[in-house]
Amino acid sequence: MLTADPRIRFAETLFNLHPTFIPTQALYLDLEGRKNGMEDVLSLYWPVLPGKQRFSWIKRTESSEIKFPVLGAHLESTGAVAAKWIVVYSGGGENPDERERLVDLLDKNPFPNSEWINMLNVVQHCRELTQSIRDHRHVWYGRDQIRVRYSLEALEWEFGIERPISIRSHSNRYRDLDGEFGRMEVLSATKGSITGTATKDEERSLRDYCKADVRNMYEIAYASEQLLFSRSQRRERRQLNA
Repeated sequence: MLTADPRIRFAETLFNLHPTFIPTQALYLDLEGRKNGMEDVLSLYWPVLPGKQRFSWIKRTESSEIKFPVLGAHLESTGAVAAKWIVVYSGGGENPDERERLVDLLDKNPFPNSEWINMLNVVQHCRELTQSIRDHRHVWYGRDQIRVRYSLEALEWEFGIERPISIRSHSNRYRDLDGEFGRMEVLSATKGSITGTATKDEERSLRDYCKADVRNMYEIAYASEQLLFSRSQRRERRQLNA
């Protein structure tokens, strides 16, 4: 019997859409930039590695763009080139915009044999979860006092993940901060990082923001698997997908 718990309904939706998905064997990916092949940061979270090594990022510099040889070498060195699933939070439904942005950036698809999972698409397919986000109204777009967006930060809150204000988006307002805006202006922060004008605190905040985007997708996916499957079932799923 299906439950009305929005987190479990989200988990059911996730694994109905992607039955073989193993969260610990997926690569979590996010881009920050201006699209059209002009990206500033590529963030990656690869949970196969030990804790501190799981997050990595590749940044554009004043003299170089993010190119395939750099990413390819990084994926080979970490083993992430073998990732069976690429997880993003993006527009585009089943064909996520993030994939198109990555191909535009690199002029080729670095994951031709991987299945892409768009967690926003999962949210949009889960009526109980979207209703819960609207009811809780934890985060909303700052220029629109009425419409609640199904942002990653809203999904995080539903799973008990709350970001510090320093790495909350400046485009959004937050209920638990009495309607204050977040403090992370990611485009200006990346500009400062690229030009070398960012302070150590600004560089640290940018890194923490980028890390949160990909790590929290993993935390939600992992929690979803635990909500649905027992330990023995999770072990069996891993064996079947080995």
